[in-house]
Amino acid sequence: MYETGRFIFPMRFTMWAWKLCGVFNAPVPKSLPYRVYCYTFYSCIMALYLFVLMLNVFVPQPFEQRVFFIMYIALTETAMILKTSTIYRYFDTIWDLYETTLGPSYQPRDGRERALHDRTLLVFNRWYYVYIFVSHMAAFGTGSHLLSSEYRMPFFPWFFGIPYGDEARVAYYTIFVYQCFGMYFHMLLNTAGDTQLCYMLQMIGIQLDLLAKRFRSLSDSEEFDHSFVPLVQHYNKIHRMLCRVENLFSLAYFVQFSVSGLVICASAYQVASMVRAVLSTLRTRNLTFLFSHTFQFNLYDFSKLMNVFYMMSMTMQIGLPCYYGNEVTLKSYALTNAIYSSNWYSMKQSNRKSVQMFLVRTNKPFAATAFRYFNFNLPAFTTILNMAYSVYCVLQRKAKNV
Repeated sequence: MYETGRFIFPMRFTMWAWKLCGVFNAPVPKSLPYRVYCYTFYSCIMALYLFVLMLNVFVPQPFEQRVFFIMYIALTETAMILKTSTIYRYFDTIWDLYETTLGPSYQPRDGRERALHDRTLLVFNRWYYVYIFVSHMAAFGTGSHLLSSEYRMPFFPWFFGIPYGDEARVAYYTIFVYQCFGMYFHMLLNTAGDTQLCYMLQMIGIQLDLLAKRFRSLSDSEEFDHSFVPLVQHYNKIHRMLCRVENLFSLAYFVQFSVSGLVICASAYQVASMVRAVLSTLRTRNLTFLFSHTFQFNLYDFSKLMNVFYMMSMTMQIGLPCYYGNEVTLKSYALTNAIYSSNWYSMKQSNRKSVQMFLVRTNKPFAATAFRYFNFNLPAFTTILNMAYSVYCVLQRKAKNV
């Protein structure tokens, strides 16, 4: 029952990430070594890593670094914890939704429907490859700190008071590798949560497309009597799936949407600081000096290159759910037009009344929300970006005045 090979690659990768992170909570027997691995992972990678991250907020450090920890760690990790806990606690419900997407009622009926189904999933796969590439680059960018001669850590500089540096290189590299592993696993959990939400919204959108095609093809009363009730039942099934998805991920993505604008703003500000540093070097040094001393840049500026990928990853993290949620809303509107475009006017009076009553219901479009506050649509996405840009402009103006 819990075979993963039936799904498309993004979902197989997601389930592999769940197994690697010990949150594939299927009610099947687990081997003793895997249970030991899961408990070790929970305690060493999850609990300890998050605990130290939170403690670093209270360690004395410059104001800019403190803001970095609060925005990048305290806020984003809260959203990640909510996503992961949802996956672990409601695994059976989530898996049931996956099974629904592969069930007979969700399968195309003819070649045209199959072509539409496959074409839409192909686009989904391409967006996923871009997202996973950008996220991996953001995670692997932490390795740029190894170029430093100052023995800087990629994330939190304090680790239970353990000394590290030139005289304690073993401790430095051990903690460095630990932080990189922690970052990578947290990236996997974040991308897995986002992928499953986008996948479910995408499958709902595909079903609305197929449903619109089937309604549009109704041509006479006989065909209407045979097909109308099953089509309405399928519509209700799609709506119930959307409600279940919304109830599962509402709180997690409410937090995600709330913090993403601030994180994108902080990333953009650090990237702009790096660009200003490079331009300043270009103005004061000739090109020969620049190319022969590339790695002598201040690492604090050079390491901000990873923020470009981090900013792109955070943008896609909210942009993709908004895009697919917006598609669901648009396709539910298109379904109403498709029903009206059918040959209903030539059918008998009872059929025309049934169409009229169903049109009243479909006039209210599908809309996924985050905690009944944020809608998953493109206007919400642009609002978040506008907020991030406004805060960025304020920080830039303040930096120029200082």
